Amino acid sequence: MNPSRAEATAVSPSDGLTVEVPLIVMGLATLYAAALSVIERRFPVRPDHIWAEVAGGVLISLVPVALRARKTPQLDWRSYEGAVWRSFFASGTPIILWQIGEAVFRHMELLRYTAAREQTPTDAYAYDSTPLAVRSGERARGGDSSC
Repeated sequence: MNPSRAEATAVSPSDGLTVEVPLIVMGLATLYAAALSVIERRFPVRPDHIWAEVAGGVLISLVPVALRARKTPQLDWRSYEGAVWRSFFASGTPIILWQIGEAVFRHMELLRYTAAREQTPTDAYAYDSTPLAVRSGERARGGDSSC
């Protein structure tokens, strides 16, 4: 007996939670990270609202999963828990990459500031192979002789 068209094209109820929701969450998190980046660049002096940024990230992670889970009949807790974990990974990746980019940007600004202040090229610090002990003079003087 041939399966009916509905049976042949049937999709498991958790397929949307496996692929679609993490992709949606990743897109939302990318937009969220871009918006936060623009806000931080436009208003460089900002109060400490990290709690609000974290709350926004958690909402971006959980709300799409919860909405899809409500529409999915016969969803067991294992599938829901897996969807929540995938959603957190999907939302965390763009935000973490944004923060790494911001750290690199701040490091480059610090190197430019230091180079301008000392009038030395920026790459003088990047490729300095002098050991730290020699720079401080601690070992050059012989250190403490009582040891």
